[in-house]
Amino acid sequence: MNIMFYLIGTGIAFDITLSALETLKKCDEIYIEVYTNPIKGSEVETLQKRIGKPIAAIGREKVESSFLIKRAGQANVALLASGDPLTATTHVALLLEAKENKIETRVIHNSSIYTVAPGKAGLQIYRFGKTATLVNPRQAYKPTSSLDVIRKNLDNDMHTLVLLDTEPQPMEAKTALDMLSGFDSAVVLSRLGEEDERISYGRIDDLKQMNLGNAPFSIIIPAKLHIVEKEYLDAIIGKGK
Repeated sequence: MNIMFYLIGTGIAFDITLSALETLKKCDEIYIEVYTNPIKGSEVETLQKRIGKPIAAIGREKVESSFLIKRAGQANVALLASGDPLTATTHVALLLEAKENKIETRVIHNSSIYTVAPGKAGLQIYRFGKTATLVNPRQAYKPTSSLDVIRKNLDNDMHTLVLLDTEPQPMEAKTALDMLSGFDSAVVLSRLGEEDERISYGRIDDLKQMNLGNAPFSIIIPAKLHIVEKEYLDAIIGKGK
């Protein structure tokens, strides 16, 4: 196997593909970033046993530096990234840096919140507008641009996928719903892909009173529902339940 840099998606619930598994067995160094979606240590330990190699966790600072590409110039290096690895600009930048350094690359894709969340909610993916991101409240830092994105999407009769901040800890759904209180209804998705996943749909004021599951969460602010979308949300998820 030629020296190469691999970007490998872990999916929404740390579901490694067979292709990824075989690739990891051949790599010299394996790293995992955990800042975009916290992963249980036990899941990493299980994967280490399956491939017979250690996996080193690295933070945002190292991922965004030249560390990985420098290592890839000397050995076969893999970076495990949550979801699909090309949904984050940082990872696209890594591929560009590798090309500049004449290092071969390969991307092994996986499931992404961008496709799974709409599907789980029964909403038509082509009706989604620009994605919004809510950041954890910080002193003297309360950006409103995400709310503007949602309003513009609604004006265009488009749904909005709302991603929640994970630093310094994953945002709680009710914190996010407080920020979104100016809107009418929402779909709250908890721990998608896991055995304890939970999906809740209803008016935002009602959702705040419900058990919405555990982090990590994502939220969808729906536009006017198509009849099939409404039927799915009411029948499969259950409005207000």
